[in-house]
Amino acid sequence: EKRALTRARKKIKAMNEDLLNSRGLTRNEAEAAAKAGLVRKEQIWFWLEEWQKGEREAERAILAGDVSPAFDNADDAIAYLHGQARRTA
Repeated sequence: EKRALTRARKKIKAMNEDLLNSRGLTRNEAEAAAKAGLVRKEQIWFWLEEWQKGEREAERAILAGDVSPAFDNADDAIAYLHGQARRTA
């Protein structure tokens, strides 16, 4: 468990400093980190590699500008999505 906690600390630091070039935690590392109070137990899922893959993908999309604009209300967002669907159909 001590090794898992050491690895978890390093990985959490790396994720906070450079998300795109870091790796998420294993289940064992995440549980050790939660037990030590580094992450909240109910948020272990966020720190797992499986979830972090999606975080990296989203970050790359944001950096590439491949995101939708911000909307003032739900109706505007829905209208935008309908427009996008028509363009791809």
